[in-house]
Amino acid sequence: MATIALTGAASMAAQAQSCTSLDDLQWLLGSWHYQDASKQMMERWQRVSAHTFEGIGASETENSGGDRDIEILRLTEMSGEIFYLAKVSHNALPVAFKMTACRDNEAVFENPEHDFPSRLEYRLLDPNRLRVSVAGTKGKRFILNFRRPLQ
Repeated sequence: MATIALTGAASMAAQAQSCTSLDDLQWLLGSWHYQDASKQMMERWQRVSAHTFEGIGASETENSGGDRDIEILRLTEMSGEIFYLAKVSHNALPVAFKMTACRDNEAVFENPEHDFPSRLEYRLLDPNRLRVSVAGTKGKRFILNFRRPLQ
């Protein structure tokens, strides 16, 4: 019984191992699309250097009259840590989120000082499906289930 518990604990520790570079997040690269009855969204990520991924996010709601909200996104390695930066139209400056957890096909970014969102969780479910959980400090939360576009 003790052997099983120790083996399970060692396995969990290996899975919780932190990412050390953007190489560990390459699964995020490419285009991702989300659509429901009232909203369409897209995120596209590309590697621009050994220490930087750049992304763009766009969303359009049914009642927007064709207007799109655009986010300029960046993942960057700085001082041995990874940060997610988001520049949206309603904020004068980009908002930074520090990567606080990372394991195979999952990364969590947090900024407890920001009201919404304060936590972003990216999880690759399979090569063509990405789940993004967006949460705030007061319990507000939503989940986006992205898919890669058909080739």
